[in-house]
Amino acid sequence: MWSIIIVLIVGIGIGSVLKPTDKIKNIISKFQFVGVTLLLFAMGAGLGLNKDLLNNLKDIGWIGFVFAVLTTLFSIICVYLSTTLFERRSK
Repeated sequence: MWSIIIVLIVGIGIGSVLKPTDKIKNIISKFQFVGVTLLLFAMGAGLGLNKDLLNNLKDIGWIGFVFAVLTTLFSIICVYLSTTLFERRSK
């Protein structure tokens, strides 16, 4: 945990010292791309090694789908109700 915080603080220090030229921004952008790609690969490998997750993938998918549909539905209902309530008050 502390290593993450130390690396973050060192990165902030280096970023505040360097002048933001286009060349530096380009180099940092490449480092970020490689870092995010490696992170996604590691997360995918970790998920792929989890046999319980792979066995329950169908159930997890359905739960996620139902959650997304209900969240969207209730958001639409709340927006509709609040819109009609505020329109009545403004008249």
